[in-house]
Amino acid sequence: MKKLICPVICLISLIAVSSVCAETVWRDVSRGISGSDFSAVALDPGNADTAYISSPEAVYKTADGGMNWKVVFSVRGTENIINTIAVDAGSLYAGTDKGLYRSKDKGSEWERIFTSIGNGERGVLFVTVDPENADAIFIGTGYGLFFSRDGGHEWEKGRNLPAESYVHYIAIDSMDPHVIYAAAEKCLYKSLNRGVDWRRILGTNVPEKDEYILYEDETGETEEAAGMAEIRCIVIDPADNHTLFAGTSKGLLITRDSGQTWNRAVSLGLASRDIRHLALDNTGRVYAATDRGVFIYSIYSIYTNSWDETFKGLGSMEVRYLAASQGGNPLWAAAEKGIFKTTEEPPVAVRDINSEEVFLEFAAEPTIEEVRQAAIIYADVHPSKIRKWSVAAARKAMLPDMKVEFDKNRDWQSSSYFYSTSSEKYTDDDVTNGNDSGWSVSLTWELGELIWNNDQTSIDSRSRYAVQLRDDLLNEVTRLYFERRRLQVAMIISPIIDIRERIENEIRLQELTANIDALTDSYLSKRLRKI
Repeated sequence: MKKLICPVICLISLIAVSSVCAETVWRDVSRGISGSDFSAVALDPGNADTAYISSPEAVYKTADGGMNWKVVFSVRGTENIINTIAVDAGSLYAGTDKGLYRSKDKGSEWERIFTSIGNGERGVLFVTVDPENADAIFIGTGYGLFFSRDGGHEWEKGRNLPAESYVHYIAIDSMDPHVIYAAAEKCLYKSLNRGVDWRRILGTNVPEKDEYILYEDETGETEEAAGMAEIRCIVIDPADNHTLFAGTSKGLLITRDSGQTWNRAVSLGLASRDIRHLALDNTGRVYAATDRGVFIYSIYSIYTNSWDETFKGLGSMEVRYLAASQGGNPLWAAAEKGIFKTTEEPPVAVRDINSEEVFLEFAAEPTIEEVRQAAIIYADVHPSKIRKWSVAAARKAMLPDMKVEFDKNRDWQSSSYFYSTSSEKYTDDDVTNGNDSGWSVSLTWELGELIWNNDQTSIDSRSRYAVQLRDDLLNEVTRLYFERRRLQVAMIISPIIDIRERIENEIRLQELTANIDALTDSYLSKRLRKI
């Protein structure tokens, strides 16, 4: 990848002032928008500078590549929510909890052409239009998939889908629009007759074992796709319509035979397998939006079989939606904290500097191992903790159960007898007082627990959780540490003249430091203050 190769070249060699090192960066283009929490992007196929974005409350439009925005559809002050948007050459669509709305003039006038079924949970979750026929509209709802052949006047429901399935993504094959794919909760379906009839081609929660769809992982071992959790989106390779990509909550699945067999892509370099959306360019690169940023996977490269992160300038970790322009550039991202767009930075002159000089700048800072160790200690997930659990359980089995008993009994009896004589009128006799007490100690052993301790089952369960927690923690700390280091290197070798970008980089550096501090009990900041 160009983004990764350039910094390496800059670091391991002497770089003349005239050398260049261009890279792709993200720019925040959501300035001027009164809101955030964006969920979708739609790019106008007829105008590269026109784009639409949506939040739960409004749809915004830009006609100048993101420099200026205006609201073209709003549900503020109502009980309605916008779930999805789509655009074709003639119309703009907004799918909401209360139905599907269409604007034939791209935002000025709107009409509702589909009414949601029942309550808001049955609203429109996804909308797409046949690329060859603008009157053929397909929508995914909380009550299945519906399609119209006449521009939204009459609607039909797709057959053979589960009765109340939530269809949240639809992909139409641009080479053969008769072929359509739909993601319904944890299953993927395919239609060969423009949405009329459907059959399941991938299931991740089917109960019948003999119907599990099988795929091979990166080691070649065949696994069942059951338990793969939710299928979020489907992307069809425009160069080969037999190749599909399914983004799931646990990674990327690939098929090269139109869905008959599936393979799991490697996860090396992918900080989060929770894929929210996918985009594909014409060079064979898959872009994945996750809750930890945007990552790139090159499916045709013979040199790498891993993911690369594209992070520079991306001011929001949680990315919900991606859209690629014609040719794949620029790439747009709808994120929790803004709308971002990629740009190619012009060649920038870098300083005449040696790699040793660069790393000397960070010689006094803590190493990655020190930071990782601090994170383990702070989270109390050190491997020795599991060993201590096992040793303690073994020692407990050798100790007996001790029982101590003590009892005390007191008896008391008296009787009174009344009589009278000349010398004594009353008398009491037959009085008995007694105190009895006793104690005992017993020791018992469960000899079977010397061979197998029942506590070990609980320890095994807790240890698996601790290992997973530690791995997730170390992956996150490592990612933050080297993202911070890459930013430091970039700020050294490519001095920035623009004051706003310089300030943004400084703020980003502070943010990364704070994120590491949150996982290490401020270990990084404490060490930096001593430098």
